[in-house]
Amino acid sequence: MNKPWLAKLISNIFFWIALFFLVHLIGIWNPPIEAAHSWRQATGLMVARNYFEGNTSFWYPMVDETSGGTGIIGMEFPLMYYIQGKLGVLFGFHVGIGRLLNVLISTLGLAYFFALVRRFASEKTAFYATLLLMVSCFFMYSRKVMPDTEALAVYLIGIYYFFEALRFGRWKDVLLSFMLLSLGLLLKISVLPLLAFVVFAYVKTSNEPKKPGVFLIPFLSLIPACIWYFIWNPYLAQHFGSWYNLGGGLMDGGKAFLASPFLLLKQLVFHPFVSYLAFGLCLYGVIRLAKHGVSWAWKISLPLFLVLFSGYALKSGVIFLTHEYYILPAVPLLAILGGYALSSLGKYAWVLMLCISMEAIGNQLYDFRVNKSEAYKLGLGPIADRYIPTDALVAINGNSNPQELYLLGRKGWNLSDETLRQKAMVNELTGKGCSYLVINKRTLPSLPNNGKIVYDGVDYQLIQLNN
Repeated sequence: MNKPWLAKLISNIFFWIALFFLVHLIGIWNPPIEAAHSWRQATGLMVARNYFEGNTSFWYPMVDETSGGTGIIGMEFPLMYYIQGKLGVLFGFHVGIGRLLNVLISTLGLAYFFALVRRFASEKTAFYATLLLMVSCFFMYSRKVMPDTEALAVYLIGIYYFFEALRFGRWKDVLLSFMLLSLGLLLKISVLPLLAFVVFAYVKTSNEPKKPGVFLIPFLSLIPACIWYFIWNPYLAQHFGSWYNLGGGLMDGGKAFLASPFLLLKQLVFHPFVSYLAFGLCLYGVIRLAKHGVSWAWKISLPLFLVLFSGYALKSGVIFLTHEYYILPAVPLLAILGGYALSSLGKYAWVLMLCISMEAIGNQLYDFRVNKSEAYKLGLGPIADRYIPTDALVAINGNSNPQELYLLGRKGWNLSDETLRQKAMVNELTGKGCSYLVINKRTLPSLPNNGKIVYDGVDYQLIQLNN
């Protein structure tokens, strides 16, 4: 039976964007124990909870992994964590609030991405490009308590308003563009390679009436990020002794890439869309572009983006190789390339898009389920509430993952199994005020006698130290 209303519905990008949002509500209140980057979420949730509890002010983000210090840490601009913490005052603190903030902003970013691509390409290309972006790794990370897709979405919205300002010169668009471009960079400086859009805009509009002063906006938007990352964060590091990784030298990154070429290949080929089919589609898009030609705006801006992105990747070094979400700044451009390729395939485009979606989403669905192998860690909160005072310092063998320290709801040390085996280290912890050892028995079955065992369960042992 012919259903024109159905064909109209599925050809409407806003139907798919709404579906993207609704799908991401499934399990949004799940605890942060999914398989991929639960550690990164735990760190952000620590910051949000400290804002919620009133332990610090906005300018001094604080984690629970204090290692005997304050826990104040230099990091990306903590606006979303701050909002989550303050919303917790109204609704109770919960991981779902942070997830929902990310989903809302990321979904809005998809709508603006479609509108942005539609300015410079056919509606069909914009449609397929937006579908590809939403099933890419953007799909998984847009519901985590992490700023990466939020930053990308905000920056894309800022680019949209930049072109509005360039065309009409309205102060509203100028201010929105500056604020959103600045905020995108503050939320995650990794979106910086997308600054290449300025060159694209300049060449693309070379023969059109425009407001030339608007070209200052993207460069002025760098100022807040530079102050935060290169002045304020070093200040926090100097006074409080802890800050996030800002990468290493370019040569070190190059050595890391040469030492792990297959990891680099997987990061570039598979991780953008979590799909090999999508990579093949992008290759077809490159071939088609080479055959039919591309405008000078793309010829100049794309190499600039590649230079900036390569610098970002090299500076990130081994972190780029082992953290899938570091590829996110390149995904919108790859999605445009794939959208261009799909727009030329006629009726076969839907078939290929469906196959890519099944592969990409199928490879990410595990992240929408509770990781049963990690569910035992959820018992840490009740154990802590029963045996450990809220202001007591603890040490746990989290083996570099702060997840369990977050679930404990206590501050202290996150150590390796090997470190906790050392009697001298335990004595040092005691001297620094640590009152309890929390031992994950699944990774450290036994420990030398260090104090009074106040709890001994199947998964965890709790030792009160002799202070």
